[in-house]
Amino acid sequence: MHHLFALLLLLCTCASAQNLAAQHQDITFAAEVSKTKMLKNSTLEYKLTLSNAQGNELLPPKFDNFIVMRGPMRSLGTSIINGVGTSYLSYSWQLQPKRTGKFAIGPASIRASGRTYRTNSKSVDVLEANAAAAGTPDDFLRAELSTDTAFVGQQIILNLNLYSTTNVISRNLVQEPDYDGFYAQPRRQYDGRPRAIIENGREYQRRTLLSIALFPTKSGRITITPYRMILGALRYQGNSSYSRRFTEQIPLNTDSLYIYVSELPQPRPASFSGGVGEYRMQVQADRDRMTTEDALTLRITVTGEGDIKRLETFLPVSEKDWNIYDPNIISEEFLDSPTGMLGRKIFEYKVVPKRAGVYDLRPAMNYFDVDSARYVVHAPTAFNINVAAGSGNTTYAIDTTATEEAKLILLPVTELPAGNFYGSTLIGQPLFWGLFLLPLLLAGGLISLQRYRDHLDNRDPVALARERAARAATERLKLAKTHLDKVEPRAFYDAVEGSLLGYLRDKFELPVVNLTRRNIREKLSSAGASLNLTDRYDQLLQRCEMALYAGQDKADDLAAAYAAAKELIADTERQTNGEF
Repeated sequence: MHHLFALLLLLCTCASAQNLAAQHQDITFAAEVSKTKMLKNSTLEYKLTLSNAQGNELLPPKFDNFIVMRGPMRSLGTSIINGVGTSYLSYSWQLQPKRTGKFAIGPASIRASGRTYRTNSKSVDVLEANAAAAGTPDDFLRAELSTDTAFVGQQIILNLNLYSTTNVISRNLVQEPDYDGFYAQPRRQYDGRPRAIIENGREYQRRTLLSIALFPTKSGRITITPYRMILGALRYQGNSSYSRRFTEQIPLNTDSLYIYVSELPQPRPASFSGGVGEYRMQVQADRDRMTTEDALTLRITVTGEGDIKRLETFLPVSEKDWNIYDPNIISEEFLDSPTGMLGRKIFEYKVVPKRAGVYDLRPAMNYFDVDSARYVVHAPTAFNINVAAGSGNTTYAIDTTATEEAKLILLPVTELPAGNFYGSTLIGQPLFWGLFLLPLLLAGGLISLQRYRDHLDNRDPVALARERAARAATERLKLAKTHLDKVEPRAFYDAVEGSLLGYLRDKFELPVVNLTRRNIREKLSSAGASLNLTDRYDQLLQRCEMALYAGQDKADDLAAAYAAAKELIADTERQTNGEF
């Protein structure tokens, strides 16, 4: 009995120790600074954050080289990332450096759950303010490229960055380039947080307003025309006793950009797949044993940073040993990531062995690597397939039918019957009347066609634009329906969000940068949409964002979301056309 009690006590002690260790693993205490490089006449924020615990006995660092302008300011709350909740307690200080130089802010400590936690030191480089910076602009717009030299099909990231020192309250992008010579793909997963940047001896807040992935479609020097924006900045005017606040409209534009695009080197390998960039390949085979009457199914998934639409089919096995049939393209899509766009294409091949034997298969893809500027072969997977002799009865069915072009056949000439002359009885034949009436029919058809064209020309161009927008949205939702049928939640919500945003962009001629939920609400309201309609847009777009970025992509409400998207487009057409 005593042994049993001791064993139970030991198990409880071990479980408590494991729970305590797991609890401590979730507790973090970290320090961060808003700037690592700054000017002497500016300020920074120093922040301490304790996660998943209640702390006491806080010992902040000594700010010997700084003047404490404000702080400590205490805040607490809860954040949810990918469905996981985290509580936090933070303390922050606003600091101004006393002099120039490179200064270290020492570690801080706090007690939590019976243990002391410490942060790392932080380093700040303080520079002297440049007197010549007085002539630099308060705000400017700059389009920045990841590279200005590339190959055809290579991915280039373009970021539109705003550098500002003023209190910006509004931004209106009035002109975008047409990206002629590129396939352009807007990005959503880019860092849009403001960053402190020192430029020409002056400190700015830099914010990325939009990010585009560009894929050159031709060689030569390609020009990207300027972006143009109207910035709304808050200003004050008056004297010491009276001050009037107003908004100043500041026009900004970027410089023209030039990208030098080269063709791929010659000669190209015969096995070149068309891929440009860096690619990874996964291969799945549906079996490892078969007979000569079976078909082997190979599913090949290719993911890379280049233009996935340029990727062509390639031979996964040797034609000497296998009959290879044209593959099916299961999917072709772009995936957004924090580093750029990723293209993914899935091929499904059917291959049939020509003879029995043991085959060592290693499917390979030949693509052009932009880093090394050479053609490389990627063959990550090798596996053996055992093929036995068959019984003569095939176990597969592959559609190999092809449409053959009709051949022109010349018939032999036959003699006319005696006593008959060519054309002697034509007037009484249907052919004669057909030829006689043909000009009249053509004239009537041309008149009807012209009237129809006049009718189209006289139609309201706004109504035509709305019809095109509705048709385009219906086409876009077809992709969402495909993912709905396959029960692919993340791809489904991405397609629904893209359909709705693309529809609103086309219908109201909104720039990409203005496709925010707030701007959409204002645009719909000004177009006559009801409050209920704007709320439904906001709810559905929020659902898409939670599914894409917060991990709440459940498969049980896809049908409801698809129906809601279709109803939204239909109701928008009715309400904004005045049909209430």
